[in-house]
Amino acid sequence: MFKKAFILVLILLFSASVFSVRLIDPLSKELSLSESNFVGTAAPNSTLELIISKELVDKYESLELDSSLPVGFDYRVLVEKESIKLFISVPWNALAQKHEFSVRLLGPSKDDVVPLNFEVVKGALAVSPSDISIVTTSVNSKASYKLFLVNNTDSDASFSISTDLPGNWINSGPLDMKEVSKEVIVPRRSNATESIVVYPRLQGVKKFNVEVVYEDTSSVFSFAIDAKPTLKSKLESVIYGTPFFSFSLLPSYFVNGLLSFYVN
Repeated sequence: MFKKAFILVLILLFSASVFSVRLIDPLSKELSLSESNFVGTAAPNSTLELIISKELVDKYESLELDSSLPVGFDYRVLVEKESIKLFISVPWNALAQKHEFSVRLLGPSKDDVVPLNFEVVKGALAVSPSDISIVTTSVNSKASYKLFLVNNTDSDASFSISTDLPGNWINSGPLDMKEVSKEVIVPRRSNATESIVVYPRLQGVKKFNVEVVYEDTSSVFSFAIDAKPTLKSKLESVIYGTPFFSFSLLPSYFVNGLLSFYVN
């Protein structure tokens, strides 16, 4: 009798393990088929990545939504050899609350519907500047400023960084006038350090702002650069001012301009 009971327990345990659904990331846990499962937090304007194990070979072949996500949310599915990944894109105007949905895991012999929920949170992302707000350098030499980005959610967060400087102050090429902005993705539960590199084109003190947009908010930081003149920068300035010079003085300005290309 005891032997039969022991065998029955083993069969039940084996069955439970065979038909369980395991979430690998962002949380490691066994998912219930009967109760809603919490799978992580996400900030507005971020992407929550869920990785579900395929476990036994060919147990699950794919995944689809069994119930729709809120309006404005998007998703995509990526099937890999040992896992199925579900990417949920959270819009910038998402409400800070729990969102319920369910997925259907498709298998060759049976499908499993798994109820899930995640929470959109605000205030879990942060950005701060370094203590150095003014840098002294030479004209056309780079100056670096640092921003520290923090992501305390279970999703990859997006930070958009832009400045009010002219494009040729950000790029090393003096004639490059590209837009002065970039997007930085900070992985879940991690920090990142981002450098703002400036190449001053004129001597003197120049104040500028850096704006960082994240979640549904933004932060603005003020910096300054003190650019000291060089012989090259003094000679080089005649190139940009040539249209305003008298034509009788053009030969001498032309000579100074040529010299600027050979002075370091």
